[in-house]
Amino acid sequence: MKKQELVNAAIQVIQAEGIQKLSLAKIAEVVGITKPAIFHYFKNKQDLMRAVTEFTVVEYEQTIAAEYDKLPENDDLRHVHAFLYGNLRQLNDSELVKIHAASMEVLVSDDEAKKVWQNVYEREFAKLVPEIGDIQADLLSVALDGMWYGAMCGVWDASRAASIVEYLERIIKKE
Repeated sequence: MKKQELVNAAIQVIQAEGIQKLSLAKIAEVVGITKPAIFHYFKNKQDLMRAVTEFTVVEYEQTIAAEYDKLPENDDLRHVHAFLYGNLRQLNDSELVKIHAASMEVLVSDDEAKKVWQNVYEREFAKLVPEIGDIQADLLSVALDGMWYGAMCGVWDASRAASIVEYLERIIKKE
């Protein structure tokens, strides 16, 4: 048994039944262990939910970094493009969108999880600002946040994402 198996089970339960129905007993059932065995890995349910948030952040940041590495070093907007393409890649992955939705539900009740995502935003913003300035970085972040929100609520048509990203690139480049 590994911590990641419990995190995956928590994500599975949240995706299937929502965070309101998440319990350590259900997670234990999915993994095939007793509820007390979970406490070997996590202090409590909140601790497990922070691990779900951390998992989501790692996935997010790895995707952005992978996109960054694909781009040519002479790209004047390398961070911007990595941010756009990484988010687009994730928005087109319905399972990953569900995991993000589960992670976002944790934010409602956990200030520590909120701080984790605030740090992610601050790091991304700090990379974008030197390339495009703070106003355009805000615009880009808000536009992508809206796309994420729509995807998590099931009202976003991912097929439009590429066109919107292209439009955002034109705005950023001031074409």
